[in-house]
Parts: sequence; structure tokens; C-alpha cells
Amino acid sequence: MKIILASASPRRKALLGEITEKFEVVPARGEEKADGLPPEETVRKLSFDKAKEVFAFHGDDLVIGADTVVALDGRIMGKPKDEKQAFEMLSALSGREHDVYTGVTVMTKDVTVTFAEKSGVLFRRLSDAEIKDYIATGSPMDKAGAYGVQDSGFVAEVRGSVKNVVGLPVERLANILSQFGGAYGKL
Repeated sequence: MKIILASASPRRKALLGEITEKFEVVPARGEEKADGLPPEETVRKLSFDKAKEVFAFHGDDLVIGADTVVALDGRIMGKPKDEKQAFEMLSALSGREHDVYTGVTVMTKDVTVTFAEKSGVLFRRLSDAEIKDYIATGSPMDKAGAYGVQDSGFVAEVRGSVKNVVGLPVERLANILSQFGGAYGKL
């Protein structure tokens, strides 16, 4: 049985590499739909959908699906569609606290485990120039909430798992994977 990460995210790939040496990446390609659900339920559903899609072709393996959203005042901020939307998102987050949720599904032919992890993030106050300079790097365009905790320099404080904010709560995932017999790389 192989471990398969159902994600194209280079950040998730690097994080999973911290807890297991051998895995393959097979990105899910389906449309992400979870209209109207609260943030925690949204990430649970999307991670399950991704894992299920890839598991359909890898039914003898262990598949990990994950999805991350940023929520400000309970409203989900996905990936920005364009630079204007990235500016609006980062301006809204400036000087405020928000939540980052990552849902993870671990799926095998015998068992499926789905969970969500929540971290609180406080942004420092940002100037328009800082926001524009960051957007010009292109980095915000593939990230929920239009920022990366690892590359923006905007985060003043994180309550909870920083790795969850990056996109994969490896501490909790390692614990779950260890329950699958420990036959997964470093586990």
C-alpha cells in the first residue's frame, strides 16, 4: 500500500515529507463545491471530495486529501481571482484576527478519517504599498486569503498550528497515520 497525496500544493508536499518519506502526489482535479457551509464543514467536505476522487483510481492505497480556507468573521476567503480581489482580501485582513481551517481526509479501503484543524492568525497593520508589493510577487494568487504565512511577513501572531496555516496540520496527521500500522516511512 502506498501513500498518495491528492494535492498539487508544493507546500502540502513539503509538509507531508516531514512525517513520511515515501509518498506519491496525484492531484485531485474536480471542481471544489461546498456552497453555503460553515468554514469547518467546508474544509471537511472538500478534503473528503479530493480524497474520494483520487481513491477511485488508487483503491488499494492510502489517500490523503486536504483543503484550507481563511475565514474572516465567519466568511470564507478562497484564492483570489485577480490582483484586485487579492488587494481587497489583504486590506480586509490588515490589523485583524482571522481563522484558518484545514480539512484532512485519510482514506483506505477499510477506513476513512476526516478532521478539521483551526488556527487563529493576527495580521499586523499593512500599508497599501506593502500589499501592492506583495501582490506584485505573484505569491498571493494561489493561496487562500491571498497570503502565505511563510512568505508574506504580515502575520503578527498565530494561535495553534503554524503548519495548519501553511496547509497541512502535520502534528495531528502524523498521529492518525501512526494508527494505520506505522508502515509509512518515518512513522
